[in-house]
This record gives sequence, C-alpha cells and structure tokens, in this order.
Amino acid sequence: MTHPHRRTFLALAATALGGMASAQLPESPFRNVDPTALSLDTLTRDGVWTLHFAYMTPRIATVDTPDKGKKTVWYMPYYVYNKSGQPRTIFPEFELVTKDPDGVMMRSYDEPQPSVVDALRKLEDPLGKLDYQTTISISKLKIPVAKPDTYPQSQAVHGLAVWLDVPDKANPNNFSVYVTGLSNGLAKKETEDKARGETKVEVSKKTLKIDFRRPVGGSTNRSDDIRVNENNGLGAEQWIYREASVTTRKAGAELKGEKKD
Repeated sequence: MTHPHRRTFLALAATALGGMASAQLPESPFRNVDPTALSLDTLTRDGVWTLHFAYMTPRIATVDTPDKGKKTVWYMPYYVYNKSGQPRTIFPEFELVTKDPDGVMMRSYDEPQPSVVDALRKLEDPLGKLDYQTTISISKLKIPVAKPDTYPQSQAVHGLAVWLDVPDKANPNNFSVYVTGLSNGLAKKETEDKARGETKVEVSKKTLKIDFRRPVGGSTNRSDDIRVNENNGLGAEQWIYREASVTTRKAGAELKGEKKD
C-alpha cells in the first residue's frame, strides 16, 4: 500500500508539473476512467455530457465516531474533471453492492458523516492540499472546464465516498460500486398495460460500474485488502444505463412514484 503522505506527494507533484506529458509524470495512485458514448445517449434531447473520473481502490480504516466510538469504515478517494466545454454541477451517489454468488446481496450507500470524513481527510491528505469534498459539499461547487494541454488533476475536484455499514452487514469477497451523477444521461422506457389501463415508466441513469475483489474475505480489515477486479481481462470499469426508478400512470391520473432498488 502506498503511504498516505506519499499519495499526497504524488498528487501535488503531478499538479505542479502542469502540462508535462503524462509519460513524464510520477506514477499516480488514481486509476482514470474516460467517458464512453453509449447508444442510449442519443435519447437525451439536449445532448449528453459525462465527466472524467479517477479513483483509488477502496480502503478500510478504523476511525472515531461521535455516537459509536471506534468504527471500521470503507471509503474511496476519487476526483472528477470536466472536458464537456461548460462548467457542471454534479450530484454523485455511490452505491456498493456485494456480488458473492453464495451470499446474500447487500447494498450500502455513501454516508458523509462529518467527523468520519474529517478523520479520513487527515489520513489521506494530512496537508489538506487536495481539499477532499463529501458527496454533499461537491454538489455545491461548479466543476470548472479543464483547459487543454494541462494535466487533469491540476484542475480536478477531489472527493471521498464513505460506507459506514459494510463491515456490520457483510464481509464480501466480490462487490461493485455504482457511481451516478457524473453525467446528465437519462433514458426513459414506457410499457403499456392495456388490461389495467396503466403505463409503466422506467427511468435509467448513465452510471459507472466498477468491480472489486477482496481475496482475504472478512478475515482481516487491513487498509489494502481490496483489489480491482479485472474480470479475466475484460476490465473493471463499465459505463451503463442503470434503472433508477419505476413509476406507473393510470389513465387520467398523476404519476405515482415507486423507488426501486
């Protein structure tokens, strides 16, 4: 595992180098994911934009919490940068879903508890140079347009996704993280049920899916237990449209929303 101070040093070094070619930059602890155009993008009337995303493999740490004392949490540092041509506001959501074939599927959602995030900031960025945001505070910022021929991280906005309940619910060997809010991509599918006089509307959002594995399972809680799952060479990251909600509409009635996991 790269020491937290070294991670900060590498990030700052990369920022200072600005427009230098990527081959000459120090090795970054972040794994970059470029936007990918999907067929459903064409269904969005005003055009689809998608931000660039980079992340570190999720870590495990034990921190003090105000109500439960010391607690083991999972978290993932990341950053976004914007080549869409316009400043963007994002509302990111991070959902962790276990994938073990013989286990019960568990879902965990990012919880940016202030004291926990502050402790993780000190661990990952003790000098405070990266200004890690929560999923709430990052939504209050404009992601600036990245200038051409400049190293992306110098104009990136950094964040932390935090899952507080994973060790309490499961000890997964395989899981995926679904990231929404990096794009305005939205697709709707309507299905008519003439017998009931209803129309079902399924809404899907453009989502980044990242696969991970934890070879040691729940036997330890070391900070570097988790690995990227390359899926036998097929890759760990995939842009998809993922169902976000389902609504039904009766003839002459308003839409009734029903959130679907």
